[in-house]
Amino acid sequence: MYQQMHKLKKALRGDRGDITIFTCCFVVGAVMLIAFLLLFASVRINIINISNGIKMELNNLAASIYSDTYRSQREANYDEYIRTLYSSEAFTRQLEQTVHDGLAVKVPLTTGDYRIRDIRLEFSRSGDKIEYVFTCDAEFYIKMFGNRYPAITRQIRLTGYHNTKY
Repeated sequence: MYQQMHKLKKALRGDRGDITIFTCCFVVGAVMLIAFLLLFASVRINIINISNGIKMELNNLAASIYSDTYRSQREANYDEYIRTLYSSEAFTRQLEQTVHDGLAVKVPLTTGDYRIRDIRLEFSRSGDKIEYVFTCDAEFYIKMFGNRYPAITRQIRLTGYHNTKY
């Protein structure tokens, strides 16, 4: 009877197969490292996809600026076009909205993994070039316990230009 009680206590205590604290910490650390690497890879891949969509829209913007500048140079009102481009907030907002709408068609602006916000388009003139700078913030999320939490925010900045000399 005493031996049976001893065997029962030994089985309940779980003396066999104990995991040391070091092993638990190592496993948790390895899982956290893998999760971080997957998050990092996911962010990089999404930024590349977003940047490619932005590049396509900037090409469309360059074509639009090309047709506007070509028309304005032929009609001898190029300086008026440049003044409109820099001083008219409505015209700049219209170009910004065009890029925003085109980007939304190519790349979803909000998904379960990220959200693109603060889309800005700036213009400057450098000699015979019209330079445009597109900037936006991409906020990436992680899902834990059924909720989304912002993990990282990256600024995406792309620059392009249009040569106005013919």
